[in-house]
Amino acid sequence: MKNSQKSKQRGSSLVEFVLVAPWYVFIFAGVMQTGFLIYGLIAVQNAARVAVLHLAANPTTATDQAGACTMVIQELKGLPNVGSSFSSSCNASPVTVTVKYCDGTVPCTGTTTSIDGGPAAFVTVQYTLPPMVQFPVTGLSSITRTMEMRVRDPLP
Repeated sequence: MKNSQKSKQRGSSLVEFVLVAPWYVFIFAGVMQTGFLIYGLIAVQNAARVAVLHLAANPTTATDQAGACTMVIQELKGLPNVGSSFSSSCNASPVTVTVKYCDGTVPCTGTTTSIDGGPAAFVTVQYTLPPMVQFPVTGLSSITRTMEMRVRDPLP
């Protein structure tokens, strides 16, 4: 082959690369964003589970907002905005924790008591995603999970 033919082939390869590269970058960014969102969903679900396990020990711990907040922050340490030096009372962004105790006689949420009518602890964990990973779809700027667990040792 002549040198001019080789240089034309190299030139067409460069053009093909320039045309395809933005699509690869777009796909890579989308996969990374989706992976981060799924990791966030799993982390928030686990944080809510750990907090409600603590709260459901007895009626005294069922209202322990500070203890639930500490456990949630421990579970969410791998997420952005919640680093190893993060300290919060869990009442503002990026992490909000809401604790509720229902003794089974008073409605907890709306007009219903706990799922089985007995005393239960509820925890709601909300994590606000950093702007760089928010999907361009309305409603995906935060992750919220609520857990309910029957109180294991109700006081007489």
